Amino acid sequence: MDIKGKTKDNIKARMYITLFYHRKSIEVVYVGSRVAKPKASFVLDKNNQLLVYQWLKSLCFSHGRALNIPRIVNLVDYILYGMKSYDCHVFMQTLIPLAYQDLFPNGICDALMKISHFFRDICFNKLQT
Repeated sequence: MDIKGKTKDNIKARMYITLFYHRKSIEVVYVGSRVAKPKASFVLDKNNQLLVYQWLKSLCFSHGRALNIPRIVNLVDYILYGMKSYDCHVFMQTLIPLAYQDLFPNGICDALMKISHFFRDICFNKLQT
């Protein structure tokens, strides 16, 4: 979500990508004396972030199931604050694929879906074989 102070996407990380992975689409760009970082394909712009946060704010859950998620959304600063561990589990396991399915290309949506299924599988009470 590209939250200031929370992202690990800094100049040092971009230089590392340039050195070892040769990904031209996200290398740092030198414009005069400034250094610019192009946005990665998985970073949402402000309008899409607002859509996600408004969607989260409008969610209604049954009693006892992640009731706090609409309350933790801050539409002014575009952040989620005070997320408890259970809310985080619900967000990672069920809401990530739903929230981002129309905002990203298919490759990124597939990766988010696999991550969501991974979290659901490791948090499952009984391992399936």
